[in-house]
Amino acid sequence: MYLHDFTRHYNLHLLPVSHRGIELGNLVWKPFLGAPKHNHPGMPNHILNALLDAELITKTEWQNQLNQMKTPICDIAELANSTIDKVGKVTSSMLDQLDLGFEYKHMQKAKLANVCARIMSNNTRTVLDNYLEQIPPKQMRLLFRNPRKVHLITELYYGNIIIQVEKKYQTSFEQLISDAKWPIKLSLDAHNNFEYTFKHNDVPFACRMERIHRFNG
Repeated sequence: MYLHDFTRHYNLHLLPVSHRGIELGNLVWKPFLGAPKHNHPGMPNHILNALLDAELITKTEWQNQLNQMKTPICDIAELANSTIDKVGKVTSSMLDQLDLGFEYKHMQKAKLANVCARIMSNNTRTVLDNYLEQIPPKQMRLLFRNPRKVHLITELYYGNIIIQVEKKYQTSFEQLISDAKWPIKLSLDAHNNFEYTFKHNDVPFACRMERIHRFNG
């Protein structure tokens, strides 16, 4: 399966730049036309921050709910054995994060394997739904500017990135990754080509998001 087909099939959005800071509950500005943005003037960065600003929750409740959103990464049966091909965007993003400066044109193959997810619990969804229902429309606009365009991240997807580079560039590539603080495994494929596996290390490549307006817990 290719990356575009995967995200479309599961109704996911590819994260433009994989980074460690993204969490369940982060807010995304999704215009009616154009690509989603992970920050926007007047939009809080996290749903719990918005509820705290609205004085619907205390600082203690904010911390408790935040802890509950840090759910463990779990395997999903139908995804566990999936391999996603042609993931150049994800790979480029990951290598940028490692400051490798490697020329992507020297990659022969890039794929994602061992796909897993972090999913917001039903209990957390219900709690958020109850709080959001307490906010009158005028306050909703003050908090979120345009609730119809603000979306909540409810699922995050991770996977091991496997890349293969041209043989003549293997030595230089290995020198670049030797200092990278990232779990990397070297293996041989069926044709005795070296493959480099970068474990997901809590960096998501895609997410599912749902609109704040009439959010259903």
